Amino acid sequence: MSIKQTGALQILTDQSFTEQELVINPNDGFDLGLMMTEATVELVFNFNQETTEAITARIIQKNECSLGTLELGNKNASKLNDNTKVKLTLEDQDGNPKLIIGSV
Repeated sequence: MSIKQTGALQILTDQSFTEQELVINPNDGFDLGLMMTEATVELVFNFNQETTEAITARIIQKNECSLGTLELGNKNASKLNDNTKVKLTLEDQDGNPKLIIGSV
């Protein structure tokens, strides 16, 4: 099983994003081994040893997103437990890979 991580990412919330949308810079996507502009993942949040139930989401890579930034909707931002920086971990698994948003 392959596991890849980003460095620390700042959070930028956008109320127009759905719960199933995340945006990162392509250079941060490269750290995760993502080569396509969009990827479908099983998204979970893991803070203080508590993990949310996985939802199917799309991670989108856009040059307009600043390097070192994770853009997400307000509903997902409420799951961050007041963290202002997070890291992304991508784990290969059967089906869609698992994307874990956790503390730095």
